[in-house]
Amino acid sequence: MSKLAELLAQKAKLEKEIEAAKVAEQADAIKQIVELAASYGISYADLKPHMVKQRRKRRTKAEIAAG
Repeated sequence: MSKLAELLAQKAKLEKEIEAAKVAEQADAIKQIVELAASYGISYADLKPHMVKQRRKRRTKAEIAAG
């Protein structure tokens, strides 16, 4: 096997390990968030306004014409 092929194989293996670590750490983070929310009595409804991007209000034609 050539040096390039070996390095590509190592890269693929590392990428799989990185993805597995990400998934595991995300699961731990979610568990911590759920525990904290429960301990403070925070519900999804309390969090939702802070999680969605606020939309800009569209200006009407009259507002645009006025200034």
